[in-house]
Amino acid sequence: MIRLPTLEMLIDPKSTTPIFRQIADQLRQAVDAGVHKPGEMLPSQRTLASDIKVNPNTIQRAYEALEREGIVETRRGVGVFVVRSDRRKLNAAETRLCNQFSTAIRIALKAGLTPDSTRVVFEQTLRQYLAGVDK
Repeated sequence: MIRLPTLEMLIDPKSTTPIFRQIADQLRQAVDAGVHKPGEMLPSQRTLASDIKVNPNTIQRAYEALEREGIVETRRGVGVFVVRSDRRKLNAAETRLCNQFSTAIRIALKAGLTPDSTRVVFEQTLRQYLAGVDK
């Protein structure tokens, strides 16, 4: 089993940043730096929790956060693996787009549009854009 270099994992229990977020941030940095390669399996929740002396649920939350960001994927019954970089880029783009959509939806609803009318505006705009792209 491939194990993280735990000596480099620094957890500050007095920080305002939750411990799971500190772990996720450090794992993300390790993946970005190439310490952990695409396809590589990360340590189990229990192993990492034992190594850095935290509750396994904390590691689970960190892995879940990284999975939502598209950095790792969980293969049920097998483990947690680093995702290929091209998939991470797509997931990062999807995350940015989702954030932009959320902002647009919030603005539309504050302006008094209904969820249905907001969806109609989005669909019309998308159709117009795609019609212009085909030309």
